[in-house]
Amino acid sequence: MVEFERTVGRNLFEVDNARNLSPREIAETFVPTKSFWRLFSEKHHIVYGARGSGKTVIMKMLSHDHLSKFKNREAENIINSKKYVGIYVPTKLEWVGGLKNKPWQSEKEKEEFFQWRLNIATCLAFTNTIKSCLETYIKDDGERARIEKTLVTQLIDSWCKDEFKGDTIQSLRYYLEDIEYKKQQQLAALQVSQKTEQEKRIGTVFEMELFAPLKRGIMLTTRILNFPEDSTWMLCVDEAEFLDIQQHRILNSYLRAYSGKLVFKIATMPYFHHITETNTSVPLSVGHDFEYIYIDKDHVQIEADNMTTEDDENRRIEFAIELFKKRAQISGGIYKETNLVELLGHSILLDHKRESDWSPDSENMKLLKKYCDETTIKRAEKLLITPERFMNEIGRKIYGALLLRNAVETQRGAEILDVYSGFTMAVRCADSNPRRLIRIFNRFILHSKLSKNMKTFLPLEPKKQTNLLKGFSTITLNRVHSEPVVGSDLLTFLETIGNFMKNCFYNEPLSTDQTYSIKVDKNTSEKDWKIIKHAVGIGLLYPNVSVNNPDQIPEIEGIFRLAYVLAPHFDLLPRRGKCRNLTAIKNFPYTLKTKVKQKSFFEINEKTL
Repeated sequence: MVEFERTVGRNLFEVDNARNLSPREIAETFVPTKSFWRLFSEKHHIVYGARGSGKTVIMKMLSHDHLSKFKNREAENIINSKKYVGIYVPTKLEWVGGLKNKPWQSEKEKEEFFQWRLNIATCLAFTNTIKSCLETYIKDDGERARIEKTLVTQLIDSWCKDEFKGDTIQSLRYYLEDIEYKKQQQLAALQVSQKTEQEKRIGTVFEMELFAPLKRGIMLTTRILNFPEDSTWMLCVDEAEFLDIQQHRILNSYLRAYSGKLVFKIATMPYFHHITETNTSVPLSVGHDFEYIYIDKDHVQIEADNMTTEDDENRRIEFAIELFKKRAQISGGIYKETNLVELLGHSILLDHKRESDWSPDSENMKLLKKYCDETTIKRAEKLLITPERFMNEIGRKIYGALLLRNAVETQRGAEILDVYSGFTMAVRCADSNPRRLIRIFNRFILHSKLSKNMKTFLPLEPKKQTNLLKGFSTITLNRVHSEPVVGSDLLTFLETIGNFMKNCFYNEPLSTDQTYSIKVDKNTSEKDWKIIKHAVGIGLLYPNVSVNNPDQIPEIEGIFRLAYVLAPHFDLLPRRGKCRNLTAIKNFPYTLKTKVKQKSFFEINEKTL
């Protein structure tokens, strides 16, 4: 009974994938970012983002039927001006699966079917946009029905010829869905009989040049609904990572060519825009033909040139609070009254900022002298006379590391730690990944107890939080094993670098900068580079972007940090940190028992370093 009373509506913390949300739920829980607003332009864009980073939500929110439901002044201006009109097209796994295992006689035949099916998919998606436009711009029911009939009649004439008669958008959708299914039936029969000829060609209009039927639909809609001639139509293609190289080449050709007022917004995982080649002799030119937008980026130097680490942390926290607040409002009941900061409290490791806790005889200084290298100890003793400078250069950088190392080294038997706790820690360990944030929030809420009046949650104990966050971290790592093709190798790879970093943290003297990143170069094997790219794609490695390393998607050479979500599993701090060469890491004879002393990394790898 208690569990039932927690909510009066649908619990949106149980729904972490945008595919399972209605347009209104997506619009009411959407938290826009600077990258989102950048997409409203006449330029083609390829949006990079790791799994769970919000690519699907962004692509859907660009569409007219979602944006028109968003209560936001900027969005309302875009809708009212008709300046940008978005069309959302998913190329999800099951959709692409329908392109494979068919009895193709040639690559040309395979390409022709891809174009046929994408033409059908874009026209189906376009019917959602038409319906939204009619509902938004024509308030009178009778007038809207009349204009819908006029528009649908002309679309049928363009797309269906004499194959179908109808006068509503819904009837047109049914027709498109039916011929897509019949095409699948025909291909299945062809595969069984192994015939080379079909009795009757289905949906011949969609064998036209790719996007030609869609462009015709846009022209008719612009004319009948009296849209401005300078309206920009955005085709938002989601999950392009499932397309193969040849299919990417086809799409690239349209990014390269002039497409009138139709621009492309294509979402895929990092490193999964396979090529920049086109079907012409001229490849795509980044900056001229299109722009990449990387939504997983560390905000530190991308959002503003003078942005500090503290500013970046504040933005992560603001985003998390807003995301939680919007989901809680929709879920209703006790969720609506929940204050996440009060529920989780402050972070033992991340929120310490008091200068008064650092005196020559303080416990903090004793830990510093116990665990830090000689250089750091001397700098700390020298800077203690200027508390503000000490905190900026030493205290804020070393405090969490000292506390964590001491907690792990003094842990007894099955004793549960309390250090991976607090709101800031939960947000940091989500890596600014919305799906990860929602899962962590839900994990904490499900294990929270209700107050006696049943109207609020009681604060969640730090030990319980630590247990839950470490469990989430371990599950996230172990799930890597199920990744297609590279799963087993990827798991071994991440365990190797994670355990190496753990060894450095617990078996080396500490400094203000610990090792949490890897450096790869031209000597990196093709196999390792493939694994690294996949790890970035699923959000377990991130390009360590900084002023000195500005490349958001480095090729072959670069620095990558371990995802913060994996820090609790390896008993590490969720920090960017300094890097070590991947070759040295893989050659290092680490031990899983971090309390056992062994040769120093520096002793073993003097030449490499």
